Amino acid sequence: RHDDNIYLASNKQTADQILVLTPALRLEAKHAANKFSLNLGTTLGQYQNNTADNYTNYNVNGLADLDLGTRLRARLGADYIDAGDPRGSTNSAISSTPDRYRQVQGRGMFSYGAREARGRMDVELGEMRRSYYNNRATTAASDRTVGDVGATFNWRIGPKATLQFQGKHSIVDYAQPTSTLNSVENLFQAGGTWEATAKTSGTFRLGVTKKDFDDSARGSSTSMSWIGQVRWSPRTYSHVDLNLDRAPAETSGGVGNFVDRTNTGVRWMHAWSSIFTTETSASYVTEDYQGAARTDHTQNYGLRASYKMRRWLSFGGDYAHTVRSSNDSNFSYRRNVFMLFLNATL
Repeated sequence: RHDDNIYLASNKQTADQILVLTPALRLEAKHAANKFSLNLGTTLGQYQNNTADNYTNYNVNGLADLDLGTRLRARLGADYIDAGDPRGSTNSAISSTPDRYRQVQGRGMFSYGAREARGRMDVELGEMRRSYYNNRATTAASDRTVGDVGATFNWRIGPKATLQFQGKHSIVDYAQPTSTLNSVENLFQAGGTWEATAKTSGTFRLGVTKKDFDDSARGSSTSMSWIGQVRWSPRTYSHVDLNLDRAPAETSGGVGNFVDRTNTGVRWMHAWSSIFTTETSASYVTEDYQGAARTDHTQNYGLRASYKMRRWLSFGGDYAHTVRSSNDSNFSYRRNVFMLFLNATL
């Protein structure tokens, strides 16, 4: 990979070449109608010149899909990640090495209602805990736990259309006793899923999200939120995906209370033949820092091509271009990343 701006700098850009290896192992098992999977993976990045940015990331993911009867199903998952934030990717001051963290997450989805029933209730529970373990002078303030509980009521109004009503309650708890970023988020959205034709399907929900901080000085904020995915398949070998979302995100480096983030993206995947495929993408992201006079606008463009030499072997290239403009010129940048890749499976 060649990256012409590895630190996302507005000036004095630093370029480098990176060799990235991503070995992974997936195990699957079935028992009656139940399915189980375990994923083990690591990513090793070696910089040619800026060796202080070398990294080794690990991830372990387990998933169980359980059929507990005609009306009850469950999906249980757990993740462990040991990874890092590349230098320059957060608002914190750049240290001599990337910020490293460990993240543990558990989640569960329980569905009540027969598959063919008109009504179904999905209840979800989850908790994520992230802890940084180096550069503690700047990273300790970002240690946090996020717990959430939510429910979605689905009501089928036709063979290919279902209404959805979703509510979700989340608690964001920072580990540092002096932190004033502890908050509670409450979301309510309504919408549905549909398959308009054999070529078009999608999901869209619209609603509001309210974020209340424990510290009265930070106050509260209520804003519209939405999530949507639409797929148009003009051919069986060609798909266009439109993705829309708006939701609050946690800030970093003490900039503002939180980030009101809006993302609009489109991706076109096309198989020109059984062995040659391409993927083009574009997105526009707005990040409005609540409680701070800063707004970022980021444009992302990508092009990827893959050639399948064998059933188990493929290679190709990838190009990504990013432009971020901010009313704080220190956070504006341009970036180009070129990559050649080789994928092999057993």
